[in-house]
Amino acid sequence: ITERMLRLKAIVLGVHLVSTGPVSLTLFFGRNTFSVSTEELLAYPFTDVTLSCHFSFVKDTENLEFSWIREDIKELVYQFRNNTEQLEGQNSLYEGRVSVDRAEISEGSLSLLLRNVCFMDEAIYTCSAVTPNGRGESKIKLIVEDSEMPQVHFDRLDDEDVAMCISKGWYFTPNVTWLDRAERDLSNHSTVEVLEEQMNGSYRVFSVLKYRVKLNEKYVCRITETDV
Repeated sequence: ITERMLRLKAIVLGVHLVSTGPVSLTLFFGRNTFSVSTEELLAYPFTDVTLSCHFSFVKDTENLEFSWIREDIKELVYQFRNNTEQLEGQNSLYEGRVSVDRAEISEGSLSLLLRNVCFMDEAIYTCSAVTPNGRGESKIKLIVEDSEMPQVHFDRLDDEDVAMCISKGWYFTPNVTWLDRAERDLSNHSTVEVLEEQMNGSYRVFSVLKYRVKLNEKYVCRITETDV
């Protein structure tokens, strides 16, 4: 959308367009500010993620009301009003898994910490806030990946060059595939070991490729969850 088109839309809506950008739009309604933004966030299963939300008109918790809503089912994820959390009506999927750092509210941050991400969490979330100084809305799309391609590092092991990768995500049944520049499957020449284990039985792993590794060659390490 061009800046000219946005200004035309603002005229039709009867508002004054203050600023535009690739992911945000800020409008003034009289004395109040209404901010809308959208972004995407990638996460891996069984990790903790922060859904960002920030408004410049939020200065403290007095007379502040804000909430996080999951768009596809229109249900409450988190709510704050009357200077305290209000979790009645919270969707059961998020019970005990979400929180907002009150110490950061005075800086305008209403970001939501979501713990132990699962595939069912993938959705668009809306953060809405209202104060005497303004109101705003911010949307974020959470995408839960069932695979990743971590960065490949070179090292020396037993006097030979090797390629290594470490998973960021957690997996119940991780499958590691190694490919070279020609997309030949070198996985049979690799090893996979557990780096960390969680109480729920999921793992972070690291893998080592030993097949005639050349430092000027391109290698791809792909880790997938085979038990999805």
